[in-house]
Amino acid sequence: MKKIFILLTTLLFMTSCQLKSDKSLTKIIETKIKDNPTKIDLTLIDKLDYDKLLILEPYSNIEKTQTELNIDLSNINGNQIHLSDGINLLVFLKNNKSIKISELNRKNGDFEDYKVFIDRENALFEKDKNGIITLAK
Repeated sequence: MKKIFILLTTLLFMTSCQLKSDKSLTKIIETKIKDNPTKIDLTLIDKLDYDKLLILEPYSNIEKTQTELNIDLSNINGNQIHLSDGINLLVFLKNNKSIKISELNRKNGDFEDYKVFIDRENALFEKDKNGIITLAK
């Protein structure tokens, strides 16, 4: 009985540490896109202290991405990116640890710079007339 209790407690702890898409953060990003449909500035997001951004494309495999980028993303396994072609997953990192995620609907635009670490001060994007969002040059 004690082993079952420890196992259930461990599973509960592991699932409670999983990041879920932050709806208020997603709303902030969507507003930034709508307010200026050609320039998207993610360098200043109030109340979010991050130092890097990672964007994952639809159907991303988190385990494979972890290996490719040599980073621990185990706390974001509970999202829908591996199942959906309708979202991009924006992963905000602090000290190489994911702290917030946003499942951003691709109807807002489709990011092109996938699986690269983007320093916060460089998180400036341009959106073209076809809805493709790329890092500003």
